[in-house]
Amino acid sequence: MHKKTKLMSSKFREFSPWFWAAIAILSANLASNVIWEAFNIWVGGEKYNISCWRVILHVSFCILFVLLVVQLYRNRNKFFPPRTKRFSNKDAEKRKHLFLFLSTSSPDIEKTNGIPDKLKLLFKNITEDLEIMKKAKKSKGNRVQWNWEMPLRAISHHLKMPLETITLICSEKSLKQAHLFLNICRKYNELNNIHFYLLLQKKCEPEHLDIAFIDRVNDFKSKEFIDFQGLDFESFDKLTDAFVYLLGLKSFKNVEKDIMIDITGGQKPTSIVGAAITFNKKIKAQYIQTSGEHRALSYDVILASSHTGGFGL
Repeated sequence: MHKKTKLMSSKFREFSPWFWAAIAILSANLASNVIWEAFNIWVGGEKYNISCWRVILHVSFCILFVLLVVQLYRNRNKFFPPRTKRFSNKDAEKRKHLFLFLSTSSPDIEKTNGIPDKLKLLFKNITEDLEIMKKAKKSKGNRVQWNWEMPLRAISHHLKMPLETITLICSEKSLKQAHLFLNICRKYNELNNIHFYLLLQKKCEPEHLDIAFIDRVNDFKSKEFIDFQGLDFESFDKLTDAFVYLLGLKSFKNVEKDIMIDITGGQKPTSIVGAAITFNKKIKAQYIQTSGEHRALSYDVILASSHTGGFGL
């Protein structure tokens, strides 16, 4: 009973601005009649006789209408709250272009080429290795968890599309390990036809870097690469600017319906920005379940605002 009451209360709060809008519209007709009658009395002079009670009634209608308009204005931000749609019975759509945040792995991981020492991968195909990772996490004696399992799951989900490009969005720390992740990806034949990019910054400006020329660790330390820096994963504005730049590129400008942003990795601000970028666009955000079935869940986020800033209100 308590749950039903709370649900009804929540629905009423959502409906309340529309209720006030309806009442204001209905009272507008009464208010207009009162104003018109007052105007006729003023113009007609002694021809129109009106009682004291009628004047009070007219004034009351006008005050009521003004109060309703004020109430409506106070509730203006509740008309179109942000919405997110997720169809729980369906996995995320498979798309051609994947953007994903690359998290930082353990510093010791560099000694074992990016893969935990106890994790024995076969590199025949990603699906088999993902099962090995899943079993490794459940092992009681030698339990192994790996930060880069989720980006590999994100990639695997879209392979049958087929996936055309992957853009790794790197932080200052994860950029130093990006070559390890890329080398892991290169070991899978099914990823050979996918074009990899890095979203970085150079002289504080976003840069979309084709990594086709990077073959060795030393290339990341070369003069050509040393000027690049990772993005600040805690700067909302910098991340937003980077995405605006990215989506403005010729490669992605007119293919919104083919873009998926994976928000599993990175930090909380990256997830917020990744979701916010999809507002009212055909781009969608994806999250990989970190336990259970490891499903790829897709979110269609819609933002509608009732602010009338353009009119100075």
